[in-house]
Amino acid sequence: MRIKSSKQFQEVVVTVLIAIMTILASSAAFAFPARRAFVGCRYPSISTATRARCAVNCKPRHRFYHSSTSLLVHNDSNNAANNIDNEEKRKAYLAVGSNMGDTYQNIANALSSLQSSGSIKLLQTSFLRTTAPMYVTDQPNFLNGAVQVETSLPPFELLSAIKQVENDLGRDLSGNSQRYGPRPVDLDILLYDGYDVTTSEGTAAETIGENDLQPNALVMHQPSEKLIIPHPRMQEREFVLAPMMDLEMGGDGNEINHPVLNKSMKELLMMLIKNNAQDCNSDDDGEEEYPPAHRVLPLPRGRMLVFNETIIQGILNVTPDSFSDGGKFSKSVEDALAQALQMEKGGAGIIDIGGESTRPGAEAVGIEEELRRVLPIIERIREESDVPISIDTRNARVAQAAIEAGADIVNDVSGGTHDPEMLASVASMGVPMILMHMRGNPKTMQALTNYTKNDGVLSGVVMELMARSKAAEAAGIPRWLQVLDPGIGFAKDVDGNLSLIKGAGVIRANCGNMPFLFGPSRKGFIGKVTGETDPAERDFGTIAACLVSIENKEEIRDACNILRVHNVKAVKQAVLTYEAIQKAKME
Repeated sequence: MRIKSSKQFQEVVVTVLIAIMTILASSAAFAFPARRAFVGCRYPSISTATRARCAVNCKPRHRFYHSSTSLLVHNDSNNAANNIDNEEKRKAYLAVGSNMGDTYQNIANALSSLQSSGSIKLLQTSFLRTTAPMYVTDQPNFLNGAVQVETSLPPFELLSAIKQVENDLGRDLSGNSQRYGPRPVDLDILLYDGYDVTTSEGTAAETIGENDLQPNALVMHQPSEKLIIPHPRMQEREFVLAPMMDLEMGGDGNEINHPVLNKSMKELLMMLIKNNAQDCNSDDDGEEEYPPAHRVLPLPRGRMLVFNETIIQGILNVTPDSFSDGGKFSKSVEDALAQALQMEKGGAGIIDIGGESTRPGAEAVGIEEELRRVLPIIERIREESDVPISIDTRNARVAQAAIEAGADIVNDVSGGTHDPEMLASVASMGVPMILMHMRGNPKTMQALTNYTKNDGVLSGVVMELMARSKAAEAAGIPRWLQVLDPGIGFAKDVDGNLSLIKGAGVIRANCGNMPFLFGPSRKGFIGKVTGETDPAERDFGTIAACLVSIENKEEIRDACNILRVHNVKAVKQAVLTYEAIQKAKME
């Protein structure tokens, strides 16, 4: 290789150092039990060789166990996954990815297959992102994420199980395929609980005492077996670190630490982003070298909602008694269709169809009547458009029939509490679910607004929403298929609604940066503030509430927003202008 510049020389040196330090760190792990901290070394933390600028002090940290609510991608894996409950278990983190075919379904199938033997159980998922390919750039974008699993398999057996799943799903493992090229599914072991080893080759001990285990502490270097733990390239890959940071934020509050670099996932990600930005600024041609990754919400038929901007959800009530537009679109399917297409043209990314009014004091509607109202319009929209559709319902039968008719998302104002079959039903369909915070039901909720001083509306909503999220996760709805809604106007008084909107960023930060839907449109609190008694005339107040709810004062990275509104065009224009101003440079 010919070295043309001092920068290239520096890159070569760093690359060699990485290889040496990985081997040294691995040797240290074999010489001492993994529960003993690494000492005295300096290890280069890099993105790629072109981004290596600093070394990270490997200071020992006290590591804690992560605990997580168990979940399964598919309910039919329940019995199999529970087979490992009486065996010795370790936790591991896996990267998951795909860029061929139905990428999300490939990942879901891979995780289901992994669990089918009973020796691996899925505990928690990150969010999903579309990312540009690295190394070989002439190929489709990837869908990437990360998961935490619990397994009774030692590392080599876990690797063998992973390779079998990849092979079964069509990945070419013959060695003849292009390295870093397209693949239907890609699973990698990132981190694994540490323990004593029996040989210098890294053979796993036959049994593991509880005191031997340290979270994510295993360091293993077996190039001949194509197994190096921690994954040797994870610190240079944003598409790995960003999902790992999701898991760090969504767990029990403890950091996920790299066992050699002794940095948390957040620290590694922030360093990588900083290095990438410096590289982009130093490029002579001024082109962006690192395209941004965008979080996505998978939909049926291989489609996705991309959170590269705030998504507008247009409200289409086919009810006779909704508070704002009751009766307007309930008598004619063609009128409802025209409204749906008009909202799509105006910028709606989702059409939300509801057949039961949930305004304060509303009476419940029978399931057969609700089905009669919503199914014809869903089917009619599908004849004209592929716009994503959410079904606004509290009933599992309605949700399932709507999805079968062509809807994509279940939007439950009760957060799955009204119908005990709802969470299991949504999990079985594998579609996204919007979980809203509410106390009681539409008839009783406005008597349940008494949040205490110690349990104020912000903390109360966070606590109760996260309980619903964990219940959904336990039922088989992974976090990457969940959207949370603080329930503006539901079991909140005027002050409570205003506090929720002002504290939207606080709620998001305390809910692990989950995607959030805000629905202030034409609600009664706007009428109380402005004195406007006609809900249809509250669009100006709605815009103000929407813009404040998506304001990112906490500067949360990858914040994902959906706004549920009646006047799609007006809110869309306001949001586009607001976001353009937010992104503008002050020159």
